[in-house]
Amino acid sequence: MSPKKVLIIDDEFPVRYLVEHQLKRNGFEAISAKDGPSGIQAAYAHKPDLIVLDIMMPKMNGFEVCQEIRNTPAIAATPVIFLTACMTRKHKLRAFEIGADDYLVKPFQPDELLAHITAILRQTGGSKANEQEEKPPKGKVISLFSPKGGVGTTTLAVQLSEAVVIREGRPVLLIDLDLPLGGVAPMLNLYGQRHIIDLLNRPPGEMSLPLIKQYAQRQRSNLLVIPTPTEMPEAALPSMSASLKPLLHAMSDAGYQVVLDLGSTLTDLTVEGLRQSDLVYVVTSGQPVANKLHNAFMALAPKMGLRPQRLLSVINELHGSVAHTDLLHVPIARIPHANEHARTRMWLHDQGMGKLVSTML
Repeated sequence: MSPKKVLIIDDEFPVRYLVEHQLKRNGFEAISAKDGPSGIQAAYAHKPDLIVLDIMMPKMNGFEVCQEIRNTPAIAATPVIFLTACMTRKHKLRAFEIGADDYLVKPFQPDELLAHITAILRQTGGSKANEQEEKPPKGKVISLFSPKGGVGTTTLAVQLSEAVVIREGRPVLLIDLDLPLGGVAPMLNLYGQRHIIDLLNRPPGEMSLPLIKQYAQRQRSNLLVIPTPTEMPEAALPSMSASLKPLLHAMSDAGYQVVLDLGSTLTDLTVEGLRQSDLVYVVTSGQPVANKLHNAFMALAPKMGLRPQRLLSVINELHGSVAHTDLLHVPIARIPHANEHARTRMWLHDQGMGKLVSTML
């Protein structure tokens, strides 16, 4: 089997060299071009399986290059990853609008880029033209909830969603149900004009994949996000739980893994989210107050119609390492707090996240 072929289009020689070196070390065939016109010529001549593309370049910017690629039938289906120093929401939205498959910001870790390249090639088979029309396997609904706020539930929801996309190549829809404002939009720098409240106010019978995608924002290849509003609603929120079930069914039937960030407040909507979930990760920091509230929720859950076997405890050591936790259930995973100066803890963090991914799939 011939190696996958990756074309790097970037005007900075150090970036081209670094990416090309990393790819060749990992069994890829790498080709590079220093500007847009030569990159388009290389794409047409070599028919790469994937293109890594910068935005800010002389002669033609990356947006123009991507549009030219998408308008050229012989190479139009080639997956494109933008690798750029442009980190504004405007640039990211523009990239996905013209057909990008992923968007990474410089500076970057070579192994991170390699993981994204591998994930996209696994999803596309090297080219969008090779995608099979087979019905995808049914997805699952996974909720993250904590009876106590401030334990990093939103961060875990985002990290879990990205891990499923990168590690497993499965499409994911992340929904923020921590109303009224939530934390996903500010964390991912999303806009709030179209949000989950507007979608859930649509009649249940209207829920369909095309409609839902109109309210979703693409965060990266195969990761869609529906945020909460970025401004406080002027009126009290109506009951929206009736539309949640058909929304979740439409996305899971389409093969999406649906991740719900339920926050820390029990409302009609969050309880419905819990009931519709295949698995619920109940998050605690391991601190005494958080554990007490965690145990109280676990004891109350059956009275809310929640099946105990679907509720899995997760310790997120947001406030530091915890030696002993007095929980009613043995935790399925422990997520250590990690930073750039603690490589061992970063590895343990990765192992903990891997446990959550393997459990949900």
